[in-house]
Amino acid sequence: MLCLVVTESPALAIPAFARKYHTSCQTCHIVFPKLNAYGEAFRLRGYRLPGETDDMIKEPPVSLGAPAYKKLWPQAVWPGEISSAVPLAVNIALADVNMSSHNEDGSTSTVYNDLQFPRELNIFGAGTLGDHVSYFSEVTFSENPDNSVSVELEHAHLAFDSPFGPEDLFHFRIGNLMPNLVDGFQEMQISTDAAIDSLFAYNPIGVHGGTGLAGDLTPSPIAMPANIRGIEGYGIIKHRALWVAGIANGIGPASGDTTGRFDGNNAKDVYARFDYKIGGMGLDGDTGGRPTPEKNWRDDSLRLGVFAYRGDASGSNFPVTTETDLQINMQDIHFLRSGFYASLFFQDLNVFGAYVHGSDSLQTFDPASAVLLQAIEPDYHSWFTQADYVIYPWLQVAGRYETVTPGDASVQSLRIGTFNVSALVRANVKAIVEYQRDLRDGDNHSLNAVVRFAF
Repeated sequence: MLCLVVTESPALAIPAFARKYHTSCQTCHIVFPKLNAYGEAFRLRGYRLPGETDDMIKEPPVSLGAPAYKKLWPQAVWPGEISSAVPLAVNIALADVNMSSHNEDGSTSTVYNDLQFPRELNIFGAGTLGDHVSYFSEVTFSENPDNSVSVELEHAHLAFDSPFGPEDLFHFRIGNLMPNLVDGFQEMQISTDAAIDSLFAYNPIGVHGGTGLAGDLTPSPIAMPANIRGIEGYGIIKHRALWVAGIANGIGPASGDTTGRFDGNNAKDVYARFDYKIGGMGLDGDTGGRPTPEKNWRDDSLRLGVFAYRGDASGSNFPVTTETDLQINMQDIHFLRSGFYASLFFQDLNVFGAYVHGSDSLQTFDPASAVLLQAIEPDYHSWFTQADYVIYPWLQVAGRYETVTPGDASVQSLRIGTFNVSALVRANVKAIVEYQRDLRDGDNHSLNAVVRFAF
């Protein structure tokens, strides 16, 4: 059966940069959106090439003020620059959707050849505004079965890159952004269409602890945050170490909240990460004088990282139904996600994965009187491992195993297997065949067929 369950995965390096530098997408990507070591350095440096010089920029920007104004500051406006061309890029996905799923009543639902042409359209805007400022934005248009169109502002951030101190030691970003907390395994950076739901879509809320994937809950509970609204600082230490620290809104307001705020309460979530890379190209693109590999997807190296995210969702009510069909409200008073990340590159193979331990402080309230009924502190565990192998520069295969051990000890672990073949028909046109299976229930599986192109 041909079938598709697509989660779009746009890239943080886009065709607008190919136009700026007159270079191929393969300069920064293995099979887009997955970045190679050079592309990762480009992203971390604020969309600037490692060792960038004016000669590398083929479409020079428009200067907003003479350079001499810097010497006159504060008696003159500090000069800036904008792109000489509109810095936009477009990503479109065409999908043939078929699905098989096992329903709770024991029946099986199937969908055959649901041609979603197009399924999704992303418009990106990205670039630099002078030597120390960069930006990235993304608007996504999705067509619904009733022909209505959903529009979402998925990303919009402004960054200040190396405004002081040694180069690349300090970067600061503000806005709606993908946190570097999940660098390397967020859906915007992996080659599979299916996101790693075991890490990002787990629902930690339940009478006895979390039970499974979140679905369409409002507000959305946090397993690991794929995106945040907040402020982040990060930097590269001596080419090899990455530090990250940030503050974020966290879980949104409860359903029916009339305050007009984006955050569910006055508390803020905080997170941090530290990575170290052994071998290969430095995180800032430094090669130590060694020649770069002719096959630029190769980067014989080992990257190890640890991370933590602490949140406060007190005040945000999640409606829950007990075993006796009693309707109650539950709040995640505070929670902690901690874990580690590893990525090994060897020749044409990349094996990477992450482990997350989650702990939650859940309190149950009577919805009418707001009286506290129960308090529990469940834990859950989730992890994945994925292997990507480049057969030819235009052809890659990938396999992933992921699992969640829910907070409710009576609930069976979630286990998912994914196998992907991605082929670049052209440098900016990708065809995908992807099979995904619920390893606990053979009736839940899909074979995905997608064509994506970007320009």
